[in-house]
Amino acid sequence: VGEEIEVNIIAPDDGVTQIPVKIDIDDIKVNEKSDHSKQIKLNDELMMEMRYPSLDQFIKNNFDINDSNFDQSFELIATCVDKIYTEEEVWSTDDVSKKEVLEFLEQMNSIQFKEIEKFFETMPKLSHTISVTNPNTKVKSDVVLEGLASFFA
Repeated sequence: VGEEIEVNIIAPDDGVTQIPVKIDIDDIKVNEKSDHSKQIKLNDELMMEMRYPSLDQFIKNNFDINDSNFDQSFELIATCVDKIYTEEEVWSTDDVSKKEVLEFLEQMNSIQFKEIEKFFETMPKLSHTISVTNPNTKVKSDVVLEGLASFFA
């Protein structure tokens, strides 16, 4: 990888025109949200600690078209659960099968899943705002590239 990457931006004003843009890698920053936490409280006694997806998991989730989106999302969540614990005990997901983790997740209610969703929505992301001018319409727009998919898709 060089010091710059080239991406094709779709012009926001017409939604069609592709504009090739070079971005200096040093200008790309990690956006961290203050309300982000790896710990998820499931109920008064049970907590879950998450881990970030690996690059392999990211690639499978964003570029593998063989599985349904629901199945991919559930698989991704299962691989990102690191520990489940109470005040007295800790269970590492490395010590159990993926099937057992999936069964545990299937028992969760919608409120608990909202907390998992918040983990993914607020986790650190690559972010960069770039100004582009549509060569056909001469309209200037700011485009926010966010997440690995924006830079590598």
